[in-house]
Amino acid sequence: MTDWAMVVLTAIYVLATILICYYNYGATKASRDQAAEMRRQYEEDNRPYITVELIYERKVFYGLRFSNHGKRLANHVRIQLDQTFLDSLKEPSFSEMLKRANGKECIIGIGQHYDLYFGSNKFRENTDKYPLSGQVVYQDGERTYKEAFNIDFDSYATFFSVDCDFDDFLKEMKAQTRELHGVGEKLQQLVTVRQVSADNTDSKSE
Repeated sequence: MTDWAMVVLTAIYVLATILICYYNYGATKASRDQAAEMRRQYEEDNRPYITVELIYERKVFYGLRFSNHGKRLANHVRIQLDQTFLDSLKEPSFSEMLKRANGKECIIGIGQHYDLYFGSNKFRENTDKYPLSGQVVYQDGERTYKEAFNIDFDSYATFFSVDCDFDDFLKEMKAQTRELHGVGEKLQQLVTVRQVSADNTDSKSE
């Protein structure tokens, strides 16, 4: 009986040890997974993050704005545009500039942006617009990020040109300049008429 009791106690001890080891392994793995997730969240929260938006500057130029909304500097930023879109541009000055800039590196600081223009108001008249697609590749230390973008101009919201206070001021100044110019012309005409009248009076007196 004593031998059987020892066997049973030993078996219980071994089973308890196995269960303890199993649960300790599970707890350790959960802690490791939790630490890895916290590290991933920290890296995700503390990284550069570049977004792309379509811009219309000074009511003349169309372009892309690459903005860094992250918490770290974006290094080795490379903007790669689709060749089909580049070939579809009708303004040689913009297409050549974009082809030279395509794939070149730059740096975008925290809260900063980089603008890349691809056309003037003539671009709006182009009926053969191709979607503007590509990707922006950038680094943060050893990590590399890729953000793809695609802008379909047929489904993009219409740009409305709204005058700001400065535009209204310029219009008012131009209107006043025209009025002053008109007043100046009338004064010049009045001076000329008086001069002619004075000359005629002098001629009659002689």
